[in-house]
Amino acid sequence: MFGILKGLATTFSTFTRQPVTIEYPDEKRDLPERQRSFPVLTWDFDHDEPFCTGCNICVRNCPVDCMTAVMQDNPKHPEGTSDRRKIVDKFWIDYARCMRCNICVEVCPFEAIVMDNNWSGHEHSVFDRRDLHKDIEDLLASSKSGELSRPFRPLDSINLNEAVAAGEETPEATFVAAMPKAREEQIQRIEQGLGAAIQEREPEVQTTTSASSESSAAEDDFAGLSERKLRARRMKAEREAKALLEKNEEVSQELLYVLGRTESTLYKEITGEDAPTTPVSSSTTAVEPSPASSNSDAGDPNSPRKIRARRMRAERTAREHIEKSEEVPTELMAILRDTESSMYAELGGTESPQVAENKTSNADNSTENSEGNANSPRKLRARRMRAEKEARELLAQGEPIPEELVERIKSLDGTVPSAESST
Repeated sequence: MFGILKGLATTFSTFTRQPVTIEYPDEKRDLPERQRSFPVLTWDFDHDEPFCTGCNICVRNCPVDCMTAVMQDNPKHPEGTSDRRKIVDKFWIDYARCMRCNICVEVCPFEAIVMDNNWSGHEHSVFDRRDLHKDIEDLLASSKSGELSRPFRPLDSINLNEAVAAGEETPEATFVAAMPKAREEQIQRIEQGLGAAIQEREPEVQTTTSASSESSAAEDDFAGLSERKLRARRMKAEREAKALLEKNEEVSQELLYVLGRTESTLYKEITGEDAPTTPVSSSTTAVEPSPASSNSDAGDPNSPRKIRARRMRAERTAREHIEKSEEVPTELMAILRDTESSMYAELGGTESPQVAENKTSNADNSTENSEGNANSPRKLRARRMRAEKEARELLAQGEPIPEELVERIKSLDGTVPSAESST
């Protein structure tokens, strides 16, 4: 009897309890900050652009290959409203394949991706799986609209707990520019007419030239290039020129032009002249350039760049005729001859007096270091290095250096290695 009364008391006590169910979806419970739903991109309200640069680190680390990103040059960088030189152009995530592992959030170095810890990150039920393919607009929607009010990374919680346990200073908050406060500041800037993004620096002004000045002709291929790009062009041209010299082949005028414009030391070794600060003079080209282009090849139909283009087109067309067993037209042979194409001689043509004269003058100007000169500084240095290397190898093997090898090293102004130096 007592047990029955006890059970009835428990039953009647439930009448006074608050209900544990809610009327979803009209009513929703607050989700914890550490809730993990699906990954989304964050919006940088300070610069009015995504945080994502399209670096593809998250794409490479995704274990199910559900992400794709495309990078582009950032148009806001020249305007001075962003410090990002690259920015994401396109981004896709297939939520149907995503396993919500959070790896993409952990590896992102730009705080550009986060797990949506709101109901907007949960409610993605669709009738067709193809509708779960989210593009960049879908992925940025929650951050741009302010729904993503508390972007969170597990790493932030770990760093905070470690700092508190060690008694250190609390780490700075992340995603500051994606918070609602940054969004409100952006709205205020727009209302004040200052623009949506913060002006980080002065806009980059493109260098313009005056047509009335002799030193300000139209810009050529090298105008406006950064020091890094000029160095890259010089190094590439030097590699190609050295490869030609090792094969005892003539360095083309186009390569000489690039070496001269980039002030390469190899230009002086080949021509015996200092590298010019202006384009290579007309005396070094196969075809006389236009006199109107004294400082630049822009608009000059006989510039080295355009001569090279004509030669390549002519060679390509000539090969097509040869493949079809057709005779190469006379006008095409004339272009091959004027552009100093090696194919002209292969097809049985003879050099014009002008081309032969240019080749002779080039050979005279580079007698000190011509590819056919066995005593050029470059080849003497190569022989000296080979002799010294051979002597060091003999010493390493415990053998004496022959007298003729010692004499050869001394005649080349080299240093005879000793046993102490070899060790």
